[in-house]
Amino acid sequence: MRRIITLALTIAAVGIVQAQSAIGQWRDCLDYSTVYHVALGEGSVYGAARGAVFCHDTDYGTLSRMSKGAGLNDVGIATMAYSKDDKCLVVAYNNSNIDLVIDGKTYNLSDIKRSEMAGNKDIYHIRFAKGNAYLATGFGVVVVDLGRQEIKETWYMGAGGTVAPVYDLAFVGDSIYAATSQGLKRLAATERHPSVSDRWETDMRLAGYTITTLENYNGRLLLAGHISNPQSKTLLVLNSTGYRTWNHGDIRSMRAGGGLVTLTCDKCVVRYNRDLQRYDSLDSYPWGSLVAYDAVTDDDGTLWIGHLWEGLIGMTADGEFSYLRPDGPYLDDKVYRIVPFNNRIMVCPGGHTVTYGSTYNESNLLTYSGGRWHSLNRDNGLMNGTADLLDAAVNPKDTNETFAALWGSGVISIRDNAPTALYNEANTGGALTPFINGDFTSLITSALAFDRAGDLWVLASHTSNALAVRRANGTWEKFSTMALGQMLEVDKIVWDSINDYKWFCGRSNAIYVHDGKGRLARVNPNNGSKLTTESVTALVQDQNGNLWVGTNKGIKVIYDGYRAFQNGGNGETSPVTCSNITITNGEFSEYLMAYESVTSIAVDGANRKWVGTANGGLYLLSANGLDQLEHFTAANSPLLSDKVIALGINGRSGEVYIGTDQGLQVYRSTATYATTKPQSEVYAFPNPVRPDYDGPIAIKGLTRNALVHITDAGGHTVYSTSAEGGQAIWYGRTHDGDKVASGVYYVFASDEQGGNRSVAKILIIR
Repeated sequence: MRRIITLALTIAAVGIVQAQSAIGQWRDCLDYSTVYHVALGEGSVYGAARGAVFCHDTDYGTLSRMSKGAGLNDVGIATMAYSKDDKCLVVAYNNSNIDLVIDGKTYNLSDIKRSEMAGNKDIYHIRFAKGNAYLATGFGVVVVDLGRQEIKETWYMGAGGTVAPVYDLAFVGDSIYAATSQGLKRLAATERHPSVSDRWETDMRLAGYTITTLENYNGRLLLAGHISNPQSKTLLVLNSTGYRTWNHGDIRSMRAGGGLVTLTCDKCVVRYNRDLQRYDSLDSYPWGSLVAYDAVTDDDGTLWIGHLWEGLIGMTADGEFSYLRPDGPYLDDKVYRIVPFNNRIMVCPGGHTVTYGSTYNESNLLTYSGGRWHSLNRDNGLMNGTADLLDAAVNPKDTNETFAALWGSGVISIRDNAPTALYNEANTGGALTPFINGDFTSLITSALAFDRAGDLWVLASHTSNALAVRRANGTWEKFSTMALGQMLEVDKIVWDSINDYKWFCGRSNAIYVHDGKGRLARVNPNNGSKLTTESVTALVQDQNGNLWVGTNKGIKVIYDGYRAFQNGGNGETSPVTCSNITITNGEFSEYLMAYESVTSIAVDGANRKWVGTANGGLYLLSANGLDQLEHFTAANSPLLSDKVIALGINGRSGEVYIGTDQGLQVYRSTATYATTKPQSEVYAFPNPVRPDYDGPIAIKGLTRNALVHITDAGGHTVYSTSAEGGQAIWYGRTHDGDKVASGVYYVFASDEQGGNRSVAKILIIR
């Protein structure tokens, strides 16, 4: 099956920031710092990160990116190669999907991915010859006709035509070589039936070796393989008398190019000349040690290296270095929690296991502000030895100050992207209480929330004092939670802006509520619910003050949170109810998302609910939850994965940040947050509207749910609508669906009471 998409890349000079997406559009926020594969194009070089590809134009010094929905059809890149003869980039994915990028178009070949073949379908290497791409796979060789963009044939290389892994191929002189799990095999290039396995000869001189990499270097066959230890490979060269060993070590890749053979090893890159004598060796670069995954030499002598944290490193023949990668967060595509604040987005890449153990992810906070991603500056050593940053909160009284929770180490304060203080049991008067088990001590701080007064509320798991507060004046206080009869495992907290309560939950099937003074109660998520659930997975308060609860079986809502302490405040079970929302579909009724395990919920400017799930993708629900407005999956949209881990919304732009197990991306929605008064500047974009544009026109800066009328120059109303939050959408058409003519159109908006009027102009060019 072949699917074609037009390749639409945003070309930007290195260091230029990403523009905001248009409404209804997606963009990636992937980590491009680790490059696993390098491919040389014509006047360009490609680098493949974990989830996407970027291209450096060596003539113009620009970068472009390709990700799912923007030039590619999938994520999780297994390997990549470029054919200069065919002007084709081939990208193979871990799920065996394949993209061919030719002349600005991408042709998707999903045949192997969709195949019901049992066993190994991995794609190891890609080679080119005579207009074909030859894929070395876990079951044989797949031949792709690049001119027709389709799979041509499959060679099964096992004895008797059975399935056998093929690790690599090489076309050398009058022979084709295949490195298989059953040895190195050779076939005459003129053989008309290469798919007949018995026509292939096995080279018994390499008995005992598992050959994994082949290369044609000036008409000589080079091989890399091992006998027993895959991490210790031997390199051999085939000559007139047989095979000669010429090097060995931990070889990650072997590439011919620029008149040299380039070997990528564990801690260095080594190059050899035509006589297979060492040309040079590189084990460091100006910023540190060299940890490379792939490397190749270009025709002009430039060495291109795919590095562990620098992206794509270029070293010219004169020894000058360049460092290339598109802007993105240093996440390793790990997202645990997304925290928006005003026009700032903070991403926490930490985490914990399902049994509340540490995952030991690097403690970092990635912040998107000013059009760029920023990492923490850890040079002062305050965060040395820490890991798993789980949550962050911005001080509403001093927005330059941020606090973050470190699973195992306490709370860190941050200013100007640098840690300023680490708070633990030693400097909080014991307010932050660690978990102690024999000689093991760990301060498992897991979640944070500021209240209106500027007090910071902190959760600490596995301790008798699970709730603590840092007052706005800098003093600390702890609250015992042992009235609940156990030490809590908790990692989510919500400040109730209506009742000033603190709601929190975690591993157990319960919700806890504290009044911030001393009263504590437990809420049973199945109280008032007709659908029994086993776990609480998400908790958020909407604009009406209701608490939306994500569970392993859909969503419930707390409408009566004010009743939290009617049964007392000493650990009693509260009478608060967690209600199901019943959806009616014709004659049938069911509970909202009862078949989905919810992982996260976010509320947008129109009070709509964005819901992430463990396996079902991303949903958009109406404000009351009764209507499903959108359902994005990896199959029907650019969504990277159906496993959504975290959500966060930039209320000013309406951008929804989506953290999946395959990385972070953004979807531009129609709703923005609004205030009770219009902003000083109500504006529309795009404006002017050009003849080739037929998409949504966003009118921003309105009051919440404003009434909007659009008139022509004569004062005749052509369209009326209501804002979603602080933004209204118009498609440049009348109520009848006809395109309006060229001219200036006036936007008149008012709040629901008819006051707070505002005006804007839109120029339409047809």
